[in-house]
Parts: sequence; structure tokens; C-alpha cells
Amino acid sequence: MQTLIDERVDVDTPQADGATPLAWAVHWDDLAMAALLIRAGADVTAANDLAVTPLMLASTNGSAPMVDALLQAGADPAVARPTGETALMMASRTGSVAVVRLLVAHGIDVDAATTGGHTALMWAAAERHADVIRVLAEIGADVHTRTAVRTRAARPGGYARKEPRVLSRFEAVNPAALPRDGDQDPPRPEGGFTPLLYAIMAGDLDAVRVLLAAGAHVDEAGPDGVTGVMLALTKRHEEIALFLLDRGADPHSAKTGYSALHLASATGHFAVAEALLARGSDPNLRVERPHRLTTAFEIGVFQSPGSGRLTQIGSTPFIVAAKSADARIMRLLAASGADPLLTTNDGTTALMMAAGLGKRASTDITYYEWTEDKAVEALSVGLELGVDINAANEHGETALHAAAYHNANRVIEFLVRAGANIDATNVAGQTALRVADGHLICCTTYVRHTEAVERLGGLGADPDVGIQLTFGLTAFGDQADPTESNEPADPNDAR
Repeated sequence: MQTLIDERVDVDTPQADGATPLAWAVHWDDLAMAALLIRAGADVTAANDLAVTPLMLASTNGSAPMVDALLQAGADPAVARPTGETALMMASRTGSVAVVRLLVAHGIDVDAATTGGHTALMWAAAERHADVIRVLAEIGADVHTRTAVRTRAARPGGYARKEPRVLSRFEAVNPAALPRDGDQDPPRPEGGFTPLLYAIMAGDLDAVRVLLAAGAHVDEAGPDGVTGVMLALTKRHEEIALFLLDRGADPHSAKTGYSALHLASATGHFAVAEALLARGSDPNLRVERPHRLTTAFEIGVFQSPGSGRLTQIGSTPFIVAAKSADARIMRLLAASGADPLLTTNDGTTALMMAAGLGKRASTDITYYEWTEDKAVEALSVGLELGVDINAANEHGETALHAAAYHNANRVIEFLVRAGANIDATNVAGQTALRVADGHLICCTTYVRHTEAVERLGGLGADPDVGIQLTFGLTAFGDQADPTESNEPADPNDAR
């Protein structure tokens, strides 16, 4: 290399990606080669095709000697990529305290932000670098900055759409076409995160301590109302949730449409539920936006409705715990004043939820575990507390229908032996036996549970009661119902 330089070869000739020889020396952290190139006149500010400078590469590597050499050679720490990223942000993301100190000593703006509003302090928090956070806070980095806020549109149409009409009374309605939780929710704001919220999301208790000591507010929340305690529960950081509560975090906030107690009841964080109740959280507070609670955990198709017809609007923490089949938290809530007889807005009870109403297939759930053993235990708690085993919601769904949707044969047997009406029909005219013998799930999947059919038959279900639905098409608007007739329909025609 020295020979090439002596022969006056252009030391700034870029490669295919726009990187110069100096950039490659920095990339490999070859200080001797970098020094040689700098002495030969290499441009320390030359950026590659991605607008990454040698100083940014050295900062990403966390190489203090290389960063110092580049700064001494005239590299400008204030240079940013088109997205706003600076060398300080990259050093903070890597976690190099020494590099951060060097860059700050050369006058870099510690509060510079990307086009999305991300600062060096946020990068350090997100990557669990408490030492870097401490340094940045000591030199005055703003702990109250927020990322940009954007809004996610609500589900198109919502409840303004017409109720779907089936083309035949024996054909199943596509569940995806039915009104569902979330249709009336206002547009959801996203972003607006602070360094503290990033530290909580990352699960770094040390970083949380440092940021609170630097002036971050314990009750910082996202624009959608999600507080630090809620975020900690969503990300399964129970220790951080308890720490925030001990530091005085508000246990009552429900601006997002649900409370921290609803979250603890959903995820099984018993110690947090105890702490919230001890601080006065309302055990009978109703969920206003259950879809938002679900989307805190699930993405994509897993946000779609589960089995049966219901709304979860109006769910109490007790009902949410029942959905998770968490008997222990159900007992805790009841002992703390929860009313087990309360229902959702359409009359759905805790028993129906525990039996599986509104639940997706168990393999599709990420934030709680539903098993038949757990369901039976939760159902036992509900029955002990006086919940009606034969209650039906506005759609006629019962706890037994719920179990039939999932081929939950142990639950079916438990309910029938506990007094469930085996031949109760829902709004579609289906008994639990008819549900087990064929129903439509999600969008275009028709399911039949032969084991549940046999179990219900053995327990005495009447095969002549109710309507057997088949895979069907759905119409919208004001089309006439082709099944309307003065002649009564024979419910056995489809069998």
C-alpha cells in the first residue's frame, strides 16, 4: 500500500458501493492503514453510496482510537445521513461510552434527531446501554423527547356497514364479514415514544433507573395512552412494572381503552395484579377497546375474531382472566371485589370466555395459554362464584357452544355434567352438537369435530334439534332473502 501511495495512486478511488480505501480500513478497524491513507490525503468525509462516512463506520464499530484519528484529521461529527442518523446515534446504538465522549467533546448535538424523531438517547435505551444513557443525561440530553406520531386508520366501514345476509338459512355466515370489536375505535396514534418507553420495552431496569433519575416522568405514556406499566406488562417485564408502581406510577390509567389490571389479568402477572389491586385499581372496570388490547400482542390474521359471536367490549378484568383460563387471578380478583356476574355489553359471561368463546386456535395465541385443564379449573371458579352455566349472550351462544367450537371434549363433559343445557340453540339455530358437526371459522375454513360430535351424542344431545349449517356465501345490502317463504323450513333438510 505504501508503494501505491508513493506512486501517487488516487487514495479516494471508490469501490462499487462507493466506499473508499479509507472506509475499508475503518471497516476492518485497521488503524495503521487508516493513518497511512490519511497522511496521503485521503478524504475523511467521503461517504459511500448509503451516505455513511468513515466516522460513522468507526462509531458503529465502537472504535475510540479510530474515531479519535478521524476527528483529529478533520472529520465532521455533525454530518448526518439523509434520514438524519449521526455518528453519535450509531455509537449510542453500539454502546461505546468512549466514542460517545469523544464525539460530544467535538461539539456534536446530543439531541439531534432522525426524520422519525429518534435521538441518540433513544438508541441507547432501545439497545440496553445504561452507561451510555448516563453519559448522555449528564451532558444534558433531553430525556423528554418523543418520536414522530403517525395514525393507523380504523377498520374501513365498521358498524356503518350493513349486516350480512346469508343466501340460505342453512349456510354459515363468513365470520370475517360480521361486525367485530374495533370497528368503532377512533384512528389509533402510533409512535410518540420517549427514551424511557424504549428502555421499558427493551426490559432494561438499569436504564429505567437512570432515566428516572435524570428527570423522566414515571407516568410517561404513548399517544394511544399506553403507560410504562402497561408497556412493561405487554412485553413481559414484570420486574419493571413492579418497580414503576413502587416509584409511584398511576395504577388507574385507562386512556387506551383498557387498564394495566386488564393486561395483568390477560397475561397472568399475578404479582402485578396484586400490586395494582393494593393501590386501588378497579377490579370491575370495563374494557372500552378490546381490539386494541389484542393488537398489543397479536399481528396479522391473529387479530381476526375467534370462535362464535360475541363482543368483548365491556369485559372486566375477571372476564379477561377467564378468557385466559387463569383461575388463580380470577380468585384474586373476586377476593378483591370483582363482581363475577358482570358480563360484556352483549351478555357474554366469564364462563363462556373460559370455555373458549371468542378464542382462536390455541396455537394462534401468543399472550396466554388456554388448555382444557386450565379451562375446567377456571370454569369451576366461575361456577363456585355463581355464574349461570346456561346463560346465553345476545347471539344465543353459551359456554357449551364455546367448547364445541374447539373440540374441547373434557370441557364439554364437565359442562354437561355440571348442568349445561345440551340442546340450547344459538341465533343461527345451532346446538353445541350442530356446531361440532360443522361450522365456518375465520374466513373460508369449514371445520367439523367428529370427536366432539361423538362425545355430545354420548352425553344425550338430540340430533334432531337445531339447524346444521353448511359452507355458505354471504350477501350484503338489501337483497331479498331467497329463503323467505310462507312454508316452514324443515331443520333436517340439510342432514
